[in-house]
Amino acid sequence: MSSEIELSDLMVEAYTHQKNGELSLAIQAWNALLNHEAADQELKANAHLSLGNLHQMQGNDELAFESMSNAIKANPNSAEAYYCLAYMEQEKESFESAVEYLEKALALDPSDCGAFNNLGNCYDRLNKSTEAINAYTQAVAIDQNYIAAIYNRGNAYIKSGKDELALKDLTKALELDENFYQAYYNRGTLLSRMGKLTEAEQDLSKAKALAQQELEQKTH
Repeated sequence: MSSEIELSDLMVEAYTHQKNGELSLAIQAWNALLNHEAADQELKANAHLSLGNLHQMQGNDELAFESMSNAIKANPNSAEAYYCLAYMEQEKESFESAVEYLEKALALDPSDCGAFNNLGNCYDRLNKSTEAINAYTQAVAIDQNYIAAIYNRGNAYIKSGKDELALKDLTKALELDENFYQAYYNRGTLLSRMGKLTEAEQDLSKAKALAQQELEQKTH
């Protein structure tokens, strides 16, 4: 059997096990591919990435981190591996490390609005509101209806005391999703701070009603 066919069979085997939820068998297949003498750097990078995701699914973050780092060694242009490393750092609340990985990922793939939103979230947790706003703005520039980034930027504007800009973003978020009770609550709080008490009361009542409705749906 040719090496090409052997590699192809190992990939099919690995993906089949993954699809069937047989994670340990999938890991064995990817490791066999990694150890195959004919596997090139691109295949190895792909195998390391897959292994990283599988280890993460198994809750083994140390092995996942090692696999993602190996994916980058095999392919320094793997934006996906940097994203995965950033996600793991976010989970550990190591936001400065997450920022480093996200910035490396975005240098390789600057069209990922989700990554810019995550970058904004990391900066926000580091209390760097200006950097957070810039990251959210880049996400919105890629997708002008990206509700998470619009809402997050609105909240960052609130922290920065830019009330009018915050109001604009939270209103836009509510135009995109009229049942977004967190946005009603935050806009209501903002309107109260701005002295617009009647409008604030309307928003806060709406937030309460929608939150109650969601809770009832979850408990039925």
